[in-house]
Amino acid sequence: MIIAAKSTPKAMRYRMIDQQSPTATSEKWPGLASAAVLSFGLIAVFVIVDLLFFAQGQSFKREGGGLETASAVLYILAVVVFFIKTPMSEWLRLFHVPALMALFACRELDFDKAFTDAGILSLRLYSGDTALGTKLIAGAVALFSIYVILRTAWRGGPAVLRALRDGALWPWFAILAGVLVVGTKTVDGLGRKLLDFGIVISADLDATASLVEEIGETFIPVCAILAIAARWRGRKT
Repeated sequence: MIIAAKSTPKAMRYRMIDQQSPTATSEKWPGLASAAVLSFGLIAVFVIVDLLFFAQGQSFKREGGGLETASAVLYILAVVVFFIKTPMSEWLRLFHVPALMALFACRELDFDKAFTDAGILSLRLYSGDTALGTKLIAGAVALFSIYVILRTAWRGGPAVLRALRDGALWPWFAILAGVLVVGTKTVDGLGRKLLDFGIVISADLDATASLVEEIGETFIPVCAILAIAARWRGRKT
């Protein structure tokens, strides 16, 4: 059955409503619920395994710990979910989505600093005596990263607003991901930032802020996965 629903003054959108029947085709995996279960399950597995075998009394939120590793894996999972759920005809138009997820995964793994002394976003890399080839490659990666971020904002912003007007679910996950990005960057190194203004906070409060930051960073790719799953919800195999 096809129901026409006017979503904007200039366009008509049609929503396919499947009749429940023994021959109905199942939704393309993963659905929204299974994507959520998979995401939270991965976080739990990485944290538990880290605490049992690798932490050696250290916190699971440490650099390279279970939580940070889970974040990187979840970004990779977001790329996989994108290519599974998104129609192939949309891959080129929306390539910035998996590209952004891949860049975030590399950031979680500290790839932006792993191959250079200063990091690809540091001006010291380009003003120092680093080899020209390294500067060119790092500069190309930095420019591509900036392009992907700007393209995501330029194309994603209007798409989110349209989807909100249409009452869709997926833009809320996208908005939450954006809020988490801003929020985690705000509390990152909170004690150090406040010290610049002459404000001293306790070690416990600083540790709590660090925990909130790490957990928030882990939920960014979860929101991305849920947004992708919700965006193409109902697409059949």
